[in-house]
Amino acid sequence: MSALNPYLFVFLLTSPLLLFFAYQQLDITAIYTVTLLLIGGLLGAALNYYQYGFSSSFRSLILDKRTLGMRSIILLLGVAILLFAPLLAMQNWQDQTFTGFIRPLSLSVPIGAFIFGIGMQIGCGCTSGTLNRVGQLQALSFTTLLFMVVGGSIASATFSDWSTLPALEPFAFQQSFGWTLGIAVQFLLLTGLYLILRKLEKRHHNDYQTLLNFKKGYAAQHPFLIAAISLAFLNASLLFISGTPWSISSIFPYWGSRLIDLFSLPVDWRFWDYTMENTTRMNQGVLENTVSLTTLGVLLGAFLVSLLRPRVKISITTNRIIGSVLGGTIMGFGAVMASGCNIGAFFSGIASGSLHGWVWFVFALLGNFIGLSIRKRLI
Repeated sequence: MSALNPYLFVFLLTSPLLLFFAYQQLDITAIYTVTLLLIGGLLGAALNYYQYGFSSSFRSLILDKRTLGMRSIILLLGVAILLFAPLLAMQNWQDQTFTGFIRPLSLSVPIGAFIFGIGMQIGCGCTSGTLNRVGQLQALSFTTLLFMVVGGSIASATFSDWSTLPALEPFAFQQSFGWTLGIAVQFLLLTGLYLILRKLEKRHHNDYQTLLNFKKGYAAQHPFLIAAISLAFLNASLLFISGTPWSISSIFPYWGSRLIDLFSLPVDWRFWDYTMENTTRMNQGVLENTVSLTTLGVLLGAFLVSLLRPRVKISITTNRIIGSVLGGTIMGFGAVMASGCNIGAFFSGIASGSLHGWVWFVFALLGNFIGLSIRKRLI
């Protein structure tokens, strides 16, 4: 894989911030809309260009005991924590309020994460991975995405059945321990996990793959290292620009409600308890909803990279279609139930200092073991 020109790389990474500052000066709404689409586009481009994925990293860990992907995710989380911290500590800047993803420790989080973990292996991709593959025009991923919307809509329609599960108050490391100690505790957890993963890989392979190699005074970076830093920076940029970090799962009931209206289906989503709890978001226009805009951007960014670097198309079989339908449905349901997917709950949740992100990770990992067992028999 050829490396991007470093000047071009820095320009692309900072271009949303430059565009946002232009919006602040000119106060033209269209510029703000384009800025959100651009951030999504760069997120999708990074996922595709660097072939970076969460589900593949989980799969490599479990099946092959190769931990390069998981260790890059740990780096991703560490960088994001550092970038999120000053914004969340400030709480606001000018007219912008910064709100992290800090959610209650409801029983719905581990249950939803476990279900999602199963689905991300059956459906051959997490939410970000599915969007990436849709951008690559992988036919099976269109099916997976459609049924994510179906699953998320079902979860929203049954909101009153699972939203009353026992819950503890939200817990954030930085808020409970103070910013310095809170960040230190999270970095201690990440460092310990990194060392465990590296030791696991060395024990099974007598070596371990590195993210950074120093040879003859030259530092060779693995693509996953660049991807991790890029995604962390773009997520922090989104927090700075929109006031909230990257998320995807809320788009499933939102798009589901639009499909219900489009096809005049006999479902009145406006009276769902979920809609009552998220009235503003559910009634926004497609180009007003931040999550919708960034998600559309991810699709577009992945697609544009595919024009330059076409990917081999995955063959379609009956079992793979079944996997896409089942995996997509339970991923959509689990993501809404757990207050987020691998992006909102895991990535942005831990970056925000929320304990629910760590709970999500543990139970999603357990779900991946089950999902891989089913995947082996199904695919």
